[in-house]
Amino acid sequence: MFRLYSEIFSIELEYIFKLVLYSLKVLKMLDEGKSREELMDELNELKAILESNQESTKKIIENERILSKTALELVDLPPSVDIYDFIAKKLGDLIENSLIAVSMYDEPSDSILVRSVIGENQRLIELSQKIMGVGLTDIKLPLGSFYEFYDDKEHQKNTILSGKLLKMEDGLYQVFAGRLPQKITRMVELTMNMGDMYGTGFESKGKLYGTVYIFLKKGKKLNNKELVQSLISLFAVAIQRKQAENEIKKALKEKELLLKEIHHRVKNNLMIISSLLNLQSAHIKDEGVRNVFRESQNRAKSMAMIHERLYRSTDLKNIDFGEYIRSLTTDLYRTLVADPGHIRLDVDVEDVKIDINTVVPLGLILNELVTNSMKHAFPDDETGYIKVDLHRKNEKIVLKVSDNGIGFPEDLDHKKTSSLGLQLVNNLTGQIDGELELDRSQGTSFALIFEEKE
Repeated sequence: MFRLYSEIFSIELEYIFKLVLYSLKVLKMLDEGKSREELMDELNELKAILESNQESTKKIIENERILSKTALELVDLPPSVDIYDFIAKKLGDLIENSLIAVSMYDEPSDSILVRSVIGENQRLIELSQKIMGVGLTDIKLPLGSFYEFYDDKEHQKNTILSGKLLKMEDGLYQVFAGRLPQKITRMVELTMNMGDMYGTGFESKGKLYGTVYIFLKKGKKLNNKELVQSLISLFAVAIQRKQAENEIKKALKEKELLLKEIHHRVKNNLMIISSLLNLQSAHIKDEGVRNVFRESQNRAKSMAMIHERLYRSTDLKNIDFGEYIRSLTTDLYRTLVADPGHIRLDVDVEDVKIDINTVVPLGLILNELVTNSMKHAFPDDETGYIKVDLHRKNEKIVLKVSDNGIGFPEDLDHKKTSSLGLQLVNNLTGQIDGELELDRSQGTSFALIFEEKE
């Protein structure tokens, strides 16, 4: 916008200066008694200056409009649209009766690869197949060939590295960096009725991102060259940004795959630990010791299930905790409840996405509370139910594990107990900055209240 005002101001200043000069000249002619015809000639010159100034101002404003519109289109360019096709079409729409060829620089092969051609016809395609052995968009030129070509012509600037739109004085021979005989390139020019040719590279911060060539029909001129140059500079920056975005996406994809692999291996290791504990418990005769092994086995499995969901998920940061609760409680129910007819399991949960830093300790807390109800709430084959709820309440999340069993002992403080399971629950509750509440009014009900971390 500043450049727009600057250019308009420069034109207006020049216009005012000329206007003053011609006005003074007219006044002098009036003093000298010049004829009406002479005065009309001067006034016509003044009118021409005014009209020229208006046209120049309109042209600048229109150019800025095109540049601004193109910049916004590049910013909002959908991932499905190839940026080289976009550039070729944009220039093709701007420059009538032209052929536009846009190429990219391929760093691994150190070559220029033609990506998009606008304005091509069947005859040109046939010539490309006959001379080059490939289609127009399959043409590949080693970057080194351009250096070799321009080294032999020291008086000419290396077009593709300049970033400035230059006329190809040697026509197609120069476009192909001397890799085709001059007789062949001249024959193609005559066959296709080609006239002036212009070319340059998409250069930004000293790095080459591709090339663009403009082929005009014979007798046609490149109008508004300043706008074309500005667009090419804009395209160079856009390609640079697009490639940077692609590199970031690639790095993120690699990181995602690495994290998935880590979660997969952690899950496998935890399952191995769980299996080893299971095998070891089979050789233990003491029931108390065997229960300790089984509890440790279930803890390992509860963490393994979390990592399994993470490596299968598209979101490596959050996990659907509602679905996790359904799976874990079902698994514990099958393992710990010998007779499903005596104890009913009710699960009422919302599908809540929870951060991985919260979900691992939360999974262990859930495992301990559900295991405690299944093991101790219904002694001597008593019947009842265990219910697990997960709901949002205001800006917090509430996880509740309740049962209508014999109830939590009145003389036992759940926050100060020798039970390893409850010690683990209290420590993990503090880890996620939560609050653990106990209700003994109807059986036992533990409610864990915590905030969702951003």
